[in-house]
Amino acid sequence: MNKIRHAFFIISLFLVNPVFSQNVVIVIIDGARYSETFADQNNSYTPKMWDLAKGGTYINDFYNDSTTYTAAAIPALWCGTWTDRVDTFYNGANTQYAVKPSIFEYFRKQKNIAEEKCLYSLKYVSSLWLQSFHKDYGVNYWPHTISQGWNDDDVLQNTLNYMQLEHPQLTVMYLAGVDGAGHTGNWNNYVNTLENADKIVADFWETIQQDDFYKEKTTMIVTNDHGRHDDAHGGFQGHGCGCSGCRRIMFLAVGPNIKKNYVSTQTRRIPDVAVTAASILGVNMEYSSGEVTTEIFESTEISKLNNSISWLVTPSEIRVNIQNKSKISLSVYNITGKKVKEIANNLEVSHHQNFNWNNNLNEGIYFIRLMIDGIKETKKVVVLN
Repeated sequence: MNKIRHAFFIISLFLVNPVFSQNVVIVIIDGARYSETFADQNNSYTPKMWDLAKGGTYINDFYNDSTTYTAAAIPALWCGTWTDRVDTFYNGANTQYAVKPSIFEYFRKQKNIAEEKCLYSLKYVSSLWLQSFHKDYGVNYWPHTISQGWNDDDVLQNTLNYMQLEHPQLTVMYLAGVDGAGHTGNWNNYVNTLENADKIVADFWETIQQDDFYKEKTTMIVTNDHGRHDDAHGGFQGHGCGCSGCRRIMFLAVGPNIKKNYVSTQTRRIPDVAVTAASILGVNMEYSSGEVTTEIFESTEISKLNNSISWLVTPSEIRVNIQNKSKISLSVYNITGKKVKEIANNLEVSHHQNFNWNNNLNEGIYFIRLMIDGIKETKKVVVLN
C-alpha cells in the first residue's frame, strides 16, 4: 500500500497540482503595438518573448474591442468585462473605481485567500485606480498593492522581492514604460523601452522558475491594454481610436497545461484574459463577459496511477484499465468546485471499464475526479459543443 501511495504522490505532483494549486501571473505591457511584437516576423524588438512562445501559445487575433485608453482597458483586464468607472475621492486623492468586481476580489473571496497572497504591482502613481466596492466583493478583497519606483525595472525588482517573501498565488505586474516612451514621439525611445520590457518578461519568468513554489506550477499571461495608432491614423506616438494599430494587441501564455509552440487564430479580446486566469485558479467570475481561451490548453493524456491502474479521458468516454478487482468512484466538477455529475460511486470493476461522461454538459472547463481504493487523481478537461 505504501508503494501505491508513493506512486500517486508522484503523479499528483506533476498532474494534479497544475490544475488545483497553480499560480497565475499576468504581465501588462502598456501601449505596445502588435506590429512591433508578434506581427514582426523578424523578432526585432521582442526576441525573448518570441523564444518564450516556442514553449507556449500566442493568440494572433487578440484585440482591445472597446476603448483604447488605459483608464478603461486596465479595469477591463482586471474585471473580465468592460466596466463602468466612477469618480471618487479616496485616501486623499481624486481617482476612479471599477463598478464590476476584479479577479483579485473573486479569487480572495471564493478561495478564502489572504491579502498578501494576491499582488498588484506597478510604479508609483499618486492616485491609484481602484478595484470595486461591489456589495458582494469590494474593498475587503482587494489585493496587496505595491505602487513604488519610477520605471519598469523598479517594478520588476519590487515584484520579485515581494514574490520571494510572500509567494502570492495571483500576481498582476503592470509595466507602464512603453506607453510613456511612445508618447514622446521618439521612435528609438519607444522601441528601446519595448526591448527592455521584453527582457523584463524573460528575466521575470526565469527567476520565478528557480523558486520551488512557482516552478512548473505557474502560468504566465503577457498582454497589453491597447496598441498605438498605425501610420494611417497618426503614428506610434498616440492611441485611442479604433484603427487596427490601437486595437490589435498581444496575448502570450506559458506554463503547465499550455500548448507548446502553438499559434491560435481564434479571435479573442481583453475580457478573456481575467476569465482565462480565473479558470486556471478555479474561480467563477460571475459578473464577467469574457470567455476562457480554451484553445490554448493541452489535451488530456493517459495517466498511470501505478503499474496496475491507468485511465484515459476522451471527448465522450472515460476508459479505466485495472489489473485487479477494485472499487472506483468517478465524479465531474465545474470550475467553482460544484459536483455536476456522479458517474460511478464505489463501483466494483475488474480489467477495463468505459464510462460515458459528456452528456448534457454545457461548454466550459470541468474537472474529472477518479478514486480507486482510496487513491485520487483529477484531470482538467474542456467541453466544446
